[in-house]
Amino acid sequence: MDSAMKHNNNGIHFLQKGDYCRALLEFKLAAQFMCSVHSNVEPQPQLQVSCITKEMPVHTENSFIHSKPMIMLSTNITTSSSCDYESTIILVNMALCYHLDSQGAKSMEKSRENAITLYEMSYSMGLRINSDERSHHIILSALNNLGQIYNEIGEYQKSRSYLEDLTAYVAYLGNEGRCSSLADQQELILNAIVLRNPNTSAAA
Repeated sequence: MDSAMKHNNNGIHFLQKGDYCRALLEFKLAAQFMCSVHSNVEPQPQLQVSCITKEMPVHTENSFIHSKPMIMLSTNITTSSSCDYESTIILVNMALCYHLDSQGAKSMEKSRENAITLYEMSYSMGLRINSDERSHHIILSALNNLGQIYNEIGEYQKSRSYLEDLTAYVAYLGNEGRCSSLADQQELILNAIVLRNPNTSAAA
């Protein structure tokens, strides 16, 4: 598990420097080590799990992208199922890597397709572990960035669907009293409002 954490955090280091190729390599290594954790840890019900994560903003010219990958600071993984959250963090970080790369890459379309696939996987897994109060930032990031990508390529109906889900989820977090940065919530709601109007977002 320590190896997965190390490679994930190395990936963020390269992501912040704009070296997406090396960042992606580190995230893939982290994912491989997480696979071995899933395979080798024997299930033990009702064990406590702790994982502290921290969002590390990455600079991007596109202000609508939620560019905050998650760095793992400490973990205590004792069951196979308990590391689903950590696995999802790596997925969403990989998605962000492809997403940022698509903003200027020669292989823009392929990077964008990979980002969409990984965001959708992250969103699905985030919903599956929604009882884990730490999962909200994964869901918020995936919804926002899927909405942004589809807006960017002119698929406004798909974009609007994800952005409406984003708005509804922010409201849900508020009603449930679940923790989420107020500044993040305001930023994401503003993104949803602006991006739902293609003419406005194109001018922004």
